[in-house]
Amino acid sequence: RGKGYFIWIASRCEGGEPARIAEMAARAGLSHILIKIAHGIYNYNISVDLPAIITALRSVGVEPWGWHYVLGDNPVGEADRAIRRMIELELTGYVINAEKEYKNRPAAALTFMQRLRSGLPGATVGLSSYRYPSVHPEFPWFQFRSNIDFDMPQIYWMFATNSAQQLQRSYDEFISMSPMLPYLPTGAAFTEHGWVPMATEVVQFLDRAVDMGVPAVNFWEWYNTRTYLPALWDVIARYPWPAEEPAPAPEPPVGQALVMSVVASALNVRSGPGIGYPIVGSLSAGDQVIVQDIAAPTEAWVQHETGWSAVKYGGKTYLERA
Repeated sequence: RGKGYFIWIASRCEGGEPARIAEMAARAGLSHILIKIAHGIYNYNISVDLPAIITALRSVGVEPWGWHYVLGDNPVGEADRAIRRMIELELTGYVINAEKEYKNRPAAALTFMQRLRSGLPGATVGLSSYRYPSVHPEFPWFQFRSNIDFDMPQIYWMFATNSAQQLQRSYDEFISMSPMLPYLPTGAAFTEHGWVPMATEVVQFLDRAVDMGVPAVNFWEWYNTRTYLPALWDVIARYPWPAEEPAPAPEPPVGQALVMSVVASALNVRSGPGIGYPIVGSLSAGDQVIVQDIAAPTEAWVQHETGWSAVKYGGKTYLERA
């Protein structure tokens, strides 16, 4: 949950100094940082001490994630690179940045994902790609999204001002897709080709995200914001991302079975109580389950006949008492 930032070239961020990066992340109220760890089949950010940066971030309560730009020419090699980097760096999770290179390559996408999951079966994996699936039908959405845990689309409203409306359209498109996944958008906090996002646009993006109940947002990109848009960094740092209120767990069954109904269009079934566990099935609106166990560390998850499902996640309700 919370606010996060992408790091592209770590040596340019606070001089690559682990303590300084961690300090700035903590002062900005960030919950997670996504660091580029690979590009295609090659390691990335090898000129800095990534383990030290990761340790420093964890020391201030900021989760370190890895992201990887993939190209599709060698999907097995790319997956193997991701597996090695994730294991050696002991990162919290992994984000795939797949774009034009994977268009019209569904077989490559499937090969990549199957290989990745074989090496990282329990890892939490997201997809960072286009904001509007309808505009990019040639992208292999199904092959990627059937094997990930959340969507992380890039909402870059360049040369426009309607950040909130673009976020809403993106969200509406993604939640209509199957499987329905948690939605963690990335907003624009960079300048390019003379375009600069206004502070009001960033605040509107954040406000709409909060209103929609998404669990987290991210921004691209640390160095660009800190170097060229320091006032915008301060705006994001000051924005008070709301704390998650624990979802009330359903009452444990006493005497008779607790039956719950699916109230969302679709609901994932996982092997354990959390999005970090693999998806093992799905339920549809109106399906009913018999609760066998309840786990509610932050949000309520229930175990039923086929696995575990969320009662509520990211502000959205999925199950209610029948």
